[in-house]
Amino acid sequence: MNDNPIESLNEIKSMMQRSSKFTSISGWSGVWVGFIGMIAACVAYFFILNESVNYRGKVSDLITNETDCKLFILGIITFIIACLGGFYFMIRKSTNDGVKFISPVTKRILQKFLFVLVVGGLVSLIFIKNFSFAYVAPTTLLFYGLALYTVERDTIIEIKYLAFLEIILGLLAFYFIFNGLLFWFIGFGLLHVIFGIIMIRKYDNKA
Repeated sequence: MNDNPIESLNEIKSMMQRSSKFTSISGWSGVWVGFIGMIAACVAYFFILNESVNYRGKVSDLITNETDCKLFILGIITFIIACLGGFYFMIRKSTNDGVKFISPVTKRILQKFLFVLVVGGLVSLIFIKNFSFAYVAPTTLLFYGLALYTVERDTIIEIKYLAFLEIILGLLAFYFIFNGLLFWFIGFGLLHVIFGIIMIRKYDNKA
């Protein structure tokens, strides 16, 4: 037991925060997800570019059944690899912090986050079914941002800022509808790397 009242209060505050929030989000998770997102966006661009030498960003004019299949498989592989790496770094940080990764807080976060994400995925599938491919990128960005916003009270403050930026990018992608892949690259790739580096400096490197 600490004899210093102020330090004791700080310890109690820290324990209460840990029990009500999930703070063991590793910046390396963000960097990992970001790099995987950027690589996937570049591969998707390559698939689409090969469809026409006159590519001008109008994805909906170029997608064929074969390319559609490739992009769908790419999306699934990207999601799996990004999640595996992201969870690995978060579990590692939780272990280092002495915090259980599976807890009522993380279960609550996953339930809220996945609910919005699944709805966004279903909306995207509807667009794909109706060959409205240009709307997929902005839809995924928008719903991803909304999913992040639903859990911002349960985790670190940076998630709130990331949520706002993803939502803004999603709305811009709807406005500049044929530049969705560029916004996807920025939102799922570049932003995650930047926020990951910020979190590494702020949280991961703390002694």
